[in-house]
Amino acid sequence: MLLLLSSSNCTITISTDTATCEMTNDNITFRFTGIAQYDEVYQALLKHQVIFIRGGNIGPKQHLEFAESFGELDDPHPHYPHVEGHENIVLLANDANTPPDTNSWHTDLTFKTIQPFASILIARHVPASGGDTMWSSCYAAYNRLSTGMKNDLENRQAVHDLGDFRNTFATEQNGKSGIERLNHNVPRFGHNIRPLIGTHPVTGRKFLNFNEAFVSHIVGLTTNESNALRTFLANHMNKPEDQVRWRWSVGDLAMWDNRVTMHYALADYLPQYRCMNRITIVDDRRAKE
Repeated sequence: MLLLLSSSNCTITISTDTATCEMTNDNITFRFTGIAQYDEVYQALLKHQVIFIRGGNIGPKQHLEFAESFGELDDPHPHYPHVEGHENIVLLANDANTPPDTNSWHTDLTFKTIQPFASILIARHVPASGGDTMWSSCYAAYNRLSTGMKNDLENRQAVHDLGDFRNTFATEQNGKSGIERLNHNVPRFGHNIRPLIGTHPVTGRKFLNFNEAFVSHIVGLTTNESNALRTFLANHMNKPEDQVRWRWSVGDLAMWDNRVTMHYALADYLPQYRCMNRITIVDDRRAKE
């Protein structure tokens, strides 16, 4: 079903009930003029988990203003660089000399004490081919679980840590061994323990709270048992029926509810250059109202 939600400056086009909502901006300067329009975007985000604004072409200042309308911004990323002069905007710039490390299914920063509410990503430079991003619905993954598996997972918890970032620190660099660098950075990233079955704080819907990149262990199981369950969950969640794939153009913006989605940035464009800017929002301001 196709649903159009119109306002003075934008049209929201909703094309599927799983996880996609496209907004086409009628104003090249991408200017929302009232709180009601931000509320409209927020409601679309809650319903569809991922929204896209094609050709917004906004600069860093507008990117920050848009993000701040939804909540407090996250601290600078513990690993990635930031856009010059804007420490809250993560710079994701990759080519053959700086290959990406986001080509795995993950939910952003689940190892942090407070899991971020949302992220807003803008394409600054896109390759001629490749470089798409995919998102997957954790609501849909939960709904597809059998009743028995839902019951088995209901009270289980998982350990989240730096996960795939270990690869970055496990090699010698600047005179420090991989061991030294790991021992320094593992505490810096930190750990968290989260339930495998989560409940969205606003919608009240249950979701499968797992991502293969940052979940390192299932509490209460042996390593062998934990690995088996993690493999099952990773395979279960990797279903095209639960996913949306976005082909980027320069200036496109994607915003997703980081509590109930995973995403995967395809690394199929090397040696071409790809540059993205991301802002992460820590708290959901409207959830507190």
